[in-house]
Amino acid sequence: MAVDLDLYRDREQSFIKHQFLTKYLQAAAYKTLQGHSPTFNFVDAFAGPWRVSDDAKYSDASFDQAINTLEAVRADLGKRGVGGLKIRFCFCEQRPEAVARLREYAASKGRFEIHVFEGAFEDNLNAIATKLTDGFTFTFIDPTGWNIRNEEVFRFLREQNGEFMLNFMSDHINRHAEYHEVAASFARFLADAQWADEFARLPAEWSNERKMLHLMKAAMRANKVASYLPDFSIMVPRRDRVKMRLILGTHSPSGLEVFRDVQEKVEKQELEMRHNLREGDSPQVSLFSSADIAAFQQEQKGVGCKANRARAEEIIVDFLQGRTRAFPGPMFNLAMEEVPIRRTHLNKVIMDMRDRGVVRFDLPAPKRVPQPNTAISLV
Repeated sequence: MAVDLDLYRDREQSFIKHQFLTKYLQAAAYKTLQGHSPTFNFVDAFAGPWRVSDDAKYSDASFDQAINTLEAVRADLGKRGVGGLKIRFCFCEQRPEAVARLREYAASKGRFEIHVFEGAFEDNLNAIATKLTDGFTFTFIDPTGWNIRNEEVFRFLREQNGEFMLNFMSDHINRHAEYHEVAASFARFLADAQWADEFARLPAEWSNERKMLHLMKAAMRANKVASYLPDFSIMVPRRDRVKMRLILGTHSPSGLEVFRDVQEKVEKQELEMRHNLREGDSPQVSLFSSADIAAFQQEQKGVGCKANRARAEEIIVDFLQGRTRAFPGPMFNLAMEEVPIRRTHLNKVIMDMRDRGVVRFDLPAPKRVPQPNTAISLV
C-alpha cells in the first residue's frame, strides 16, 4: 500500500517507522498464513490516532496501515486457493478523545474483527488475551516515551509466544537516562528496580542510549520473551542522530532473517528521503540521482557494508573458537542478530573466509554456498 510522504511533513521518521512495520507485517503474514496458522492477530498497544494528517481515513496511522497490509495478504492468498484465513485486530488507547475516534474508525470497518480497548495497555492485557483465542500474535508497542510497566507486558508477550516490535525512543532516553527524577519510570521500563547499578557498571564510553538499549535487551532475554532481538535505527530526519530504534522480538530464525531483509529495503528509502530533505527546494545539479546516492551510502555504512561484514566475520570466528566444527545456522543467526547483515551477505563472507584459509568446509556439487548440514571449522 503506497502512502503519501507529504502526510508526514515534519515527522518523516514516522514514515520510515510505518514503512518498516508494514513491510515486516506483510512478510510475516505470508509466512504465517501459508502453513503455520490460519489466524493472524495484530495488537496495537498504543494505537492513537496521534499526529495524523489524514483525519478522514487515517492512512498515516499504524492501525489503518496494518489493516490494509494484512487484508491485502489474506485476499491475495485467497485468490491462490488458501481459504479459511482470519485476521484479528486489537487496538488499545488511553486518551478518551482518541478512543472515540478509534471506535468510530472500527465501526466503519465492520467487515473486520476489531476490538478496541480503552485505558493503559498494561491494564488491558488480560482482556486483550481473552480475544486472542487462537493463531499467531504480532504485538506493536509504540509508546511516546518509556513510562510502561514492562514486567506485566513481558508476561503477556511470553504467554502469547508470538512476535513483537517495540519502538525504543532513543533520542528521549539518551537525554534523560541520568536524571534522578525518572529513575522510577526507567525501573518500570526495564522491569528491574536495580537497573541503575548495572547502568553504572557499563563502559563509560558508551552513550546513555546504548547502555539503556543493552539493559532493555537483557531484560527481554531474562524474561524469555524472545530468542532474537535485532534492532533498526531510524535517524532524526535532518540530523545525524538516532531518533528511535525498532526492536524485533522473535523466537524464529526466519523472523530474524526477514527483519534484516526488510531493513535493507527501508534503510535505502530512509537514506534517499534524508538526501532529498537536505536538498530541499533547491537541489544541486548532479550526475547521480537521489536513489544512486542512497545506494552508495548504503554500501558505505548500511546493511551488509564492509564494516558490517568484517564484524560478522569476527563473530563467526569467535563462535568457532573451541569448537571442532559447527553448522551455519547458529553462527549466522548470532551474526544477523548483532550486525545489520543479511543471510546472502553471510554466505559471501563465509565463502571468502574459506578462500582466504580462515575456515574449511566441503560443498557437494553443484552447491555454491554452505547448506544447513555443512560442517564448518577453523583452519
